[in-house]
Amino acid sequence: MTPPHTARPRRRFTVLATVSLVGSLALTGCEGLDDLPDPGQSSSGAAAPAPAGSALEAAEGLTVKGRAPKTGYDRDEFGSAWADTDRNGCGTRDDVLAEQLDDVSRDSDGCKVLSGVLDPDPYTGTRITFERGHSKVDIDHLVALSDAWQKGAQQWSDGKRRAFANDLMLAA
Repeated sequence: MTPPHTARPRRRFTVLATVSLVGSLALTGCEGLDDLPDPGQSSSGAAAPAPAGSALEAAEGLTVKGRAPKTGYDRDEFGSAWADTDRNGCGTRDDVLAEQLDDVSRDSDGCKVLSGVLDPDPYTGTRITFERGHSKVDIDHLVALSDAWQKGAQQWSDGKRRAFANDLMLAA
């Protein structure tokens, strides 16, 4: 019988990031990027309209709200890290790795992803080899849990916070 975690159809989500690229930008505050052209401006300097149906157009329609203090935030408020929310016997982190990588090899438990290839990396377009514990591929949340906490997650139920922390569309 095929284990349930290998019988799923393969879906592609853009949820992997390279630590070297994304992490370095986040840690440096994107220093040195001031000289790059603004994607929202034309070559004449005038604001260019966002393409219809694009993420940029959707982002322009978002309401910007302030944030609450980080008071009371603890990662544990979002449940155990990378829970098995789909009940296939594997944690969300390994589910994401298995869905994103090619040539996946797993531990004898059938869940823990030991190696694979991300080709192409959705952020850099390059081929990245994943080896557990020795890789530039990382899974993280596109919306940091502490940021979600400051923007209202502290008022959510435990179940909603756990679901948010393990949502495949919000992982990176």
